[in-house]
Amino acid sequence: MFTHIPLIDFGPFLNGTDEDRQKVSSEIGDACRNVGFFYLLNHGVSSSLIERVYEQAERFFSQSIEEKMKLYIGSCPYGNNRGYTPMLEQKLSLKGDLKEGFDFAMELPADDKDRIERGASLYGPNLWPDNLEGFRECIYDECYLSMVSLGHRVLEAFALSLNLPPNYFKSMCQKPMVTMRLLYYPPQPIIIDEDQLGCGAHTDYECFTLLSQSNQSGLQVRNNKGEWINAKPIPNTFVVNIGDLMQRWTNDQFKSTIHRVINTSGTSRYSIPVFFGPDYFAEVKCLMTDQIAKYEPVIVGEYLTQRFYDTYHYRQKDSTSSM
Repeated sequence: MFTHIPLIDFGPFLNGTDEDRQKVSSEIGDACRNVGFFYLLNHGVSSSLIERVYEQAERFFSQSIEEKMKLYIGSCPYGNNRGYTPMLEQKLSLKGDLKEGFDFAMELPADDKDRIERGASLYGPNLWPDNLEGFRECIYDECYLSMVSLGHRVLEAFALSLNLPPNYFKSMCQKPMVTMRLLYYPPQPIIIDEDQLGCGAHTDYECFTLLSQSNQSGLQVRNNKGEWINAKPIPNTFVVNIGDLMQRWTNDQFKSTIHRVINTSGTSRYSIPVFFGPDYFAEVKCLMTDQIAKYEPVIVGEYLTQRFYDTYHYRQKDSTSSM
């Protein structure tokens, strides 16, 4: 019955003793079990870099719809769920979400061996604008790669909190399914239509999410009394939340908590989520050998592909047309 989201200082985990690391891991484990969300402070990613990514997001979304649609996710030749998502494209709200996005993930060649020989359809190249100088260098070479590194350290903390070796997840995250999104939310009317929110009530699909919020509030987290708790922006922090795969992996120890976004700030809102998942062919099955598994094992790439079909308009059209 949480009423607030805990704030955890990650600095001692990154730079402290084994005792410090264990203490922080225990705090993170408590947050994952009781809330499913926490703020991460002193995470090692510079605030100046995040500010530059927001500047690049504003550059991208301020372009004409015609220019942005050149990178439309539904026209991506690789079919790996990357590119621009226009307003209402993602349907976490019944009528479609009031947001625009730009998705990219690990940059891999079109002839990547796992993609070509083993059918790892979500691997491959990204789509990049050719008219925004410095865009890719900032958001991918600098920010994305830094966020992937941070994600590996968060996984170490998760492992310790579960009484596992800190490198337990490492072998399953050699080519991790990590997607970073730039998101733009226009102002939304104060009168809320539950069927059309900035981002409808949902849980995230992957293991966990690292989220940077701009100064505007909008993220709300639902506790198990059904109350919506505001996750207000805290400077120089990331919001971390557990996703469905980690809930499955931990047999419901870690909670994948329902959340939504409603931008009633009266101004534009931007955010930068990074969704961290394991390798495409990693198998997620119950970690608790002394418990009856609540979920069947799943292959990560197959699971995520199905979840994308459930919520992306362009994939639903493709599915309908092929039936």
